[in-house]
Amino acid sequence: MSGWQRFFLLIIACTGVLICWPQYDGKGLTFMAMALILWTCVIILLSVLINLFAIYKLESLHRLISLAFLVIMIASLLYHFPLPQKQTPMSRMLNGQWPTLQDIQTGVRRLTFNFDFANRTVHGEENYVNQKIDKTQEAADELKENIKKQKKKLDILVEQLEDKK
Repeated sequence: MSGWQRFFLLIIACTGVLICWPQYDGKGLTFMAMALILWTCVIILLSVLINLFAIYKLESLHRLISLAFLVIMIASLLYHFPLPQKQTPMSRMLNGQWPTLQDIQTGVRRLTFNFDFANRTVHGEENYVNQKIDKTQEAADELKENIKKQKKKLDILVEQLEDKK
């Protein structure tokens, strides 16, 4: 496994932790940035040592080192990633609280950006980053309520006009 492959595994592992446990706050993002820097340095050091001592020629040892690197990296992310109430993903998993489909959907939504340039106004107070992707049902419900209110007003007006005749 090359250094680039290890680096992409690091990015996938960090993204996976952020997606599976989306209850993090600013400390979680800071931790993940520092973990990326730390593990990138470890990847560089490991690549230099593997090339320096020609470990890549011993394929079984090279695979063992790569597997150990992957296990240690994922374990460190799970044991130290800060969640609310001083919990970690590993402590939650040990208590039987595995990530649910709702957690994963929330995590994916948290990592995506939705810049709505077509409907954006200067005075709008909506957050265009991490906003709800589908607001059609809410808009339809609001429109139905407005139509009902207008219909009631119109019915009252029609009744008043009929009474005057």
